Amino acid sequence: MELPLREARNFLLTPATLDGRPATLLVDTGAETTTLTPQEVAALNLPRDPGHTRTLVGVTGNVSSAGARLRELALAGQPIGGPRNVGVGDLPSLEGIDPPVAGLLGADVLAGFDVELDLPAGRMALYSPSPCPDWHPWAGGVQASFRRGHGGLAFLDVQVDGRIVRALLDTGARTSLLTREAALALGVTEATLEGDVARTGRGVGGGTLTLREHRFAVFGVPGAIARNMTLNVADLPLAGAELLLGVDYLGHRRVWISYAAGKLYLR
Repeated sequence: MELPLREARNFLLTPATLDGRPATLLVDTGAETTTLTPQEVAALNLPRDPGHTRTLVGVTGNVSSAGARLRELALAGQPIGGPRNVGVGDLPSLEGIDPPVAGLLGADVLAGFDVELDLPAGRMALYSPSPCPDWHPWAGGVQASFRRGHGGLAFLDVQVDGRIVRALLDTGARTSLLTREAALALGVTEATLEGDVARTGRGVGGGTLTLREHRFAVFGVPGAIARNMTLNVADLPLAGAELLLGVDYLGHRRVWISYAAGKLYLR
């Protein structure tokens, strides 16, 4: 199936249908669970499901929430599975986007497909996984292997200034984010970070954290390196990763994520 893909404030957005109602969702490979805002849950009159409490993982910490029961999620007019439990959480960074963003399309849905993201062409496509292990989506480009973590999340090796760090592939992150611990291991000093431009970031549930904007000489998947790129650095734990690989790096490329094969292709 093929869907429109648009960018708003560096978020990747696509249309969906929730219980027959048109909606806009953020394509978020860094979210384990498809999640709807409380406003969308109320508008759809979805039954809450306290027996299925969800833990929503965000950059400002984890938020526990009783899930809700969605009868049908459809993409490009095609139902995706049967009724499903979804997370419920405030998404403060998405405020002010028109039309309003109803929630996140997470890895619980995306990992069932090969996912093609082509923001320059304004399209996203979902494919049945290829049964051929040597299959490639296109000639040329860069290929990288990734490891599937809890909830279907994809972890891969990314180069930052001569060191390999473990990254979470996160299309829900507007900008790539490096942990302070990893930045210090790369040789960035505390004094340098304190002198970098600071801003406040917000995560699921409304929590805040301080982000430092630091420029690195070399950044990216080996073979698709960006030069002199600014990353956000923050004092936060990322479960199983040191870096969020975000849309600032991915968005101007053609991206193919083969969850079944554990391969990321960039062009």
